[in-house]
Amino acid sequence: MSKIGINKVQKLTAVKQTIEYLKQYILHTNEHELTKLPSETKLAAEMGVSRVTVREALTVLENEGFITRSQGSSTIITTFARKLTGIIDSSGELSNFIKESGYQANVDNITYSWEKCDKKTAEYLKIEPEDEILIVKKRFLADHAPAVYCINRIAKKHLQTNIFSEDDLGQNIFTYLEETSNVHFSHDFMELIPTLTDNELGKMLHLPINAPLLRLDITKYTDEGLPIMFNSEYYVHDLIKFTACRTLSNM
Repeated sequence: MSKIGINKVQKLTAVKQTIEYLKQYILHTNEHELTKLPSETKLAAEMGVSRVTVREALTVLENEGFITRSQGSSTIITTFARKLTGIIDSSGELSNFIKESGYQANVDNITYSWEKCDKKTAEYLKIEPEDEILIVKKRFLADHAPAVYCINRIAKKHLQTNIFSEDDLGQNIFTYLEETSNVHFSHDFMELIPTLTDNELGKMLHLPINAPLLRLDITKYTDEGLPIMFNSEYYVHDLIKFTACRTLSNM
């Protein structure tokens, strides 16, 4: 393997960045005959991080199906690793997900409003019903075709500013919140729910009423376990496909 051409990473997000760099190397390297990754020691030296950071990143990649490891053996890239482009248990930003699925990504129809929280949302965000929340709605396009309609719900008490533009809330709302509201997202909880289009969804996704959709309800948590966002994402199945690697348990 040739030396990975990346900059040294910041320690605060070292594991996250190491995961992303190694994932991109596996997916996009021109060395398609490559079947193994270098040792933890070599990876740590080339990336400027500790072996512990590399080990944690490799554990995540193993859980996602990109690699396999066994004691005393090398880190093996799985034969199907390059097919794992739409990993359903990979938490990330939708535009990047669409790009990884092979499309040009754009965002339009961005709107936001302040509303009273309903009972369901209050349960997910651990706040009181009728508390004020920010609701952001936007449509993601794949090669200019409607692909995903997203609704973000954020409790007002977690926002350190209420002055923002549509651009701030458009492409990557997670980064915007981390930069402006002193939160750090670490994980989310996702529910997969088959659903049908209503008038709003049909209009946004250019689908007839009662067309089948895959809905993902996602609660985003900070590294302290605090729920900050409750999102609903509606996917057009003809454009977006998900993949998953499941480990067989020995019973």
